Amino acid sequence: MLCNVAGMQTFQQRSGVNQVSPADIELRNQIQAEMHGHGAVDATKIGVVVRGGQVLLWGSVASEQERTLAAEIAARITARAAIINHIQVLGTTQS
Repeated sequence: MLCNVAGMQTFQQRSGVNQVSPADIELRNQIQAEMHGHGAVDATKIGVVVRGGQVLLWGSVASEQERTLAAEIAARITARAAIINHIQVLGTTQS
């Protein structure tokens, strides 16, 4: 029995998992621009992923304050309280 696989789609293709909407791209760009423009956040080590309006932050920062501020920026821009914050604090320098 032969099967025509040319027209078959993967689960990800059928469900649209790999597709990013223009609204998600715009939201990610807004969050990144705000973080880069903020003097207290080193956005060069923070990644932002937006899917279906849900925001995931990842990467590393030097302090807990910076981690919190990054999440606050994302929450303010998205008007959502729930931001998935996977930013790690790598180290602190206290005098």
